[in-house]
Amino acid sequence: MGISTASSCLTRAEEAFLRALLWEESHLQPGPATRAASEHGLSLLRCLEVANRLSPNLHGEALARIHEETCPTAEWPWPGLMGPEVLRLLWSRLGSKNEDPAPTAAANLRSGQ
Repeated sequence: MGISTASSCLTRAEEAFLRALLWEESHLQPGPATRAASEHGLSLLRCLEVANRLSPNLHGEALARIHEETCPTAEWPWPGLMGPEVLRLLWSRLGSKNEDPAPTAAANLRSGQ
């Protein structure tokens, strides 16, 4: 598939599912990913922004390659979760990714260190 997970904050299963969903939507061919998303109440549009921020493999040239490839297959990668819970999970993961674990000089000055 040519997926790089080095800078992705999505699991392989999550990324594979989203790639399949994007492929089906871009080809106007509802398939297993589209049905699973619908059954779980996951909106591709609501999910796309956070997914783009979590993985470089879902936008730009990578997105064009998804469209050109054959339809990937994937299963729902969030067992027991519904769409709104998946969105909360992904947004919280993005928030964790954006937190700076090392204190900055400004933070040290504010805390008196």
